[in-house]
Amino acid sequence: MNIICSKQKLQDGISIVTKAITGKTTMPVLEGIYIQATKEGLTLIGSDMDVSIKTKVEAEVLKEGSIVIDSKIFSEIIRKLPNSDVKIEISENDLVQISCEKSVFNVVFMNAADYPSLPSINEELSVEVPQNLLKNMIKGTSFAIAQDETRPILQGILFEIKDKNLNLVALDGYRLAIKSEYLDNDFDLDIVIPGKTLNEVAKILEDSELLVNITFTNNHILFNL
Repeated sequence: MNIICSKQKLQDGISIVTKAITGKTTMPVLEGIYIQATKEGLTLIGSDMDVSIKTKVEAEVLKEGSIVIDSKIFSEIIRKLPNSDVKIEISENDLVQISCEKSVFNVVFMNAADYPSLPSINEELSVEVPQNLLKNMIKGTSFAIAQDETRPILQGILFEIKDKNLNLVALDGYRLAIKSEYLDNDFDLDIVIPGKTLNEVAKILEDSELLVNITFTNNHILFNL
């Protein structure tokens, strides 16, 4: 793998995917960021198996390949580099070399083949919602989720589509928060999504009317923006 990428674009991508890396895992590979370089650019993935975030970053790919690199080390190195182009390549001694202007770092990386694959999502059942609307709905309900781990269902937010309305509901046994907005969609659906997950989604959503595509399966939900 051999790529050249703007420091700022790379740092933005890292800050997005690290939201899914908790460090609370028995799999060391999940403490890293999966980096894949193809002709289309750079793909970064962070995951803790419950939440996975994938983002794409513009980059000049001189040689394709994929690695996993420790997220804390990688993010700290990139953050402290000067605002210039960053070159990342695998050196002959099985280290990944990160260089920018006069700075050069050699870091041990992990085998990308050991990184768990993301679940396949059937994109037939999906809805589109403006990002700012969904962000406000999450913020208007997530404060009411339960903190008590003995009742996991109350640590989630009910995501319901019914009678052309999108409803988000959270409660902790003492208080109840409901946000409802019109949604031009004919199917009915009700699922419970972990509040922690939705709060991370809200951090990524923009305050704009650009659409986020939400896709559902039996046990996964995909936010595509």
